[in-house]
Amino acid sequence: MQKDDATWLRTAYVAAAFIFGLIFWKAIMFAGLKSGWLERFDASYNVGSTIAAGLLAVICLWLLVKDRERNDYFLASIGELRKVSWPSWENTKKLTWIVVIVVAIFSAILTVFDLACAKILKLLLA
Repeated sequence: MQKDDATWLRTAYVAAAFIFGLIFWKAIMFAGLKSGWLERFDASYNVGSTIAAGLLAVICLWLLVKDRERNDYFLASIGELRKVSWPSWENTKKLTWIVVIVVAIFSAILTVFDLACAKILKLLLA
């Protein structure tokens, strides 16, 4: 069964709301820890911070969903991603190994240059 683009967009919005809620909850808990409210109002602060983070996440979700231009842009982006020709798994592994080898070679070259420059500077300053 293939999901349509609007379903994928709604799924992404719900995932974003959960992430927003977690970030808000962590921020509220950190503020409570720093201000001392967490120790003072232990059980009620935990419940209140969870409710506040949930409300803030719902507000963020509502602000995301209500903008029609943003929705159209995301739907167009999803449609364009459907047209992309993705590489095969074997091709991806091969290209990843090429990148790892090239990065290792360049890091070795930079290490040699760094050590050489350090030696030259040490000789010049000593």
